[in-house]
Amino acid sequence: MKSHLHKSLKLLLLLFALSACSVTQKNSNSTRQSNYKIDSHMDSSSKKDTVFTNVIESYKSQLDGEMNELLSVSDEAMLTGKPESKLSNYIADAMLSIGKEFCLENKLSHSVDIVIMNQGGIRTAMPKGEITKGRMFEMLPFKNKLVIVGMKGHDLNILLNQVAEFGGEGISGVKMGIKDEKAVDILVNGAPVDLEKVYHILSIDYLVNGGGEFSAFATRETFRHLHLKLRSEMIKYISRDYKKGKHISAELDGRIYHVE
Repeated sequence: MKSHLHKSLKLLLLLFALSACSVTQKNSNSTRQSNYKIDSHMDSSSKKDTVFTNVIESYKSQLDGEMNELLSVSDEAMLTGKPESKLSNYIADAMLSIGKEFCLENKLSHSVDIVIMNQGGIRTAMPKGEITKGRMFEMLPFKNKLVIVGMKGHDLNILLNQVAEFGGEGISGVKMGIKDEKAVDILVNGAPVDLEKVYHILSIDYLVNGGGEFSAFATRETFRHLHLKLRSEMIKYISRDYKKGKHISAELDGRIYHVE
């Protein structure tokens, strides 16, 4: 919370500064047009503006420093694409790991079986080379929160049918084919779907609340808000792996495929 307030304050100061700079520029133009003589009063105002500008520059410098922070290194450029892509596989697998760790740390009675993340929520590619915090803000610009929902196998099949209807999304923990815009040959953790079993799906609040036309989430049995932002958790995940010597990489493993 303290960090959030600090960032918000910096942004407000930056916006206020831009506004102030705009006024200063306007006054400067007016000065030239009217041939005003620069007296001691204006000289004093100029000094005040300089002090204020220095404050803003200080915050801007800190903000730039945060955004340029090195998080990790990507071994190759990765894009989104359907039915699967390296970038969506990487993010969905990372979310699965984050969700399982959350359940373990909070001693929940269940873990996470599946992840669903819409590829539309991934706004830029992962370039090859150094990955900064600023890049992750560009890649995941929305303030999506992580949630876990419980759904019976029958309803999970309907949800995965929507994934098939959309041509594929970022998924983890499940393998499925797409035939005639329907999900076929579904395997969750390598086993067929049990229609009466409750599966736990990690996703983002936007999708679970019906965003991206994922209406099937409405039949959920349970709902748990993790109160964690996807972007923040991804930054932690990537940075932690890098400190362990692990780079960013992913494979196309056929988790979603078209059936001829």
